[in-house]
Amino acid sequence: MTLPSQYPNHHVPVKYFLASYRALSDGRTGVRLLEEKLDKSTRSLLSEWKVLWIGTCTILRTSIDLFRIDGESCLAPRIREEIQAEWHAIRTEKEKHAIFWEFLRKERDSVIHQYEWRAYETWIKPDGTFRGPKLSLLIMEDDDGAKPAILMKEGLFKGRDSLELLRDGVDWVEERIFSAVRRAGFDPEEARSLGSFLPLPKIEGGLLGDLSSGDGDAEKDNKP
Repeated sequence: MTLPSQYPNHHVPVKYFLASYRALSDGRTGVRLLEEKLDKSTRSLLSEWKVLWIGTCTILRTSIDLFRIDGESCLAPRIREEIQAEWHAIRTEKEKHAIFWEFLRKERDSVIHQYEWRAYETWIKPDGTFRGPKLSLLIMEDDDGAKPAILMKEGLFKGRDSLELLRDGVDWVEERIFSAVRRAGFDPEEARSLGSFLPLPKIEGGLLGDLSSGDGDAEKDNKP
């Protein structure tokens, strides 16, 4: 990959070299926005959660699909090999990775291809019982203390809190990525050069360089 001249000396964590992880980061953002949507859901359109839902499910599925891209990239050979091995395990040991095959993949495909939603909105009362929304298009503030929630209505995860399941999906994707990186002998948080993939150079008393700018001169100037 050819980089602009100002970037080769920049250092970023190993995880950001992976397209799969960059997609996962966007998926985390989707989960956060969906959480905020439900927390502030009074007097808002009930259907708005669906846009965030399918977008996040699709991004998380894509992050796993990107294992094939990362496995053929210009990354260190050991990382490529372990990413390929992880993808092989996901494909051949489906029962161990049901959250992908029975949730992320099926939910995305169900909506994209049939526009059928396996997640649905409901209201949970303080006593744990459920009720449907009183209006079909609007979530209104009610006096029974009920809070909006999204549940799975069918499939392996029927009855599960859908947002909680989505969080589990995010954690599962991250674990798959980090497991591959660690097996390759790297720390996902270890900073590497964008230009050469070399680690930050070590000098007496610490590391040379700055993670945000990649410019070691400023740190040398500040050294006692």
